[in-house]
Amino acid sequence: MVGKVFLEIYEAQDTRAAEALLVNGAGRLQAFCYGTLPSCLPELLSYTVYRWECAIRSSVILGFVGAGGLGQQMELSMRMLNGGEVLSFLLVFILLVWIADRISKGLRTWID
Repeated sequence: MVGKVFLEIYEAQDTRAAEALLVNGAGRLQAFCYGTLPSCLPELLSYTVYRWECAIRSSVILGFVGAGGLGQQMELSMRMLNGGEVLSFLLVFILLVWIADRISKGLRTWID
């Protein structure tokens, strides 16, 4: 899924800069790195961070339904009525989401 979206982002970009580099003697890798990638980078980073945030949240939810992941340990602690562990897991989950949001905000600020 991520590869497909990345490919669509690359295909949607204006190719004139890369073509100009190729005409002036640059190699294909140089044309990509200096002509295509700079215009794609903001969207690529934004989508990557978005998918990372989704993965963190999904792993917690999937753990509650028995698929493993971050929520599985919390669900086990809830069954054993261990409130201290449950609180610790909740705080870790909140911290993970907060860190992901801060990184996302920092990257978006850096991109703009």
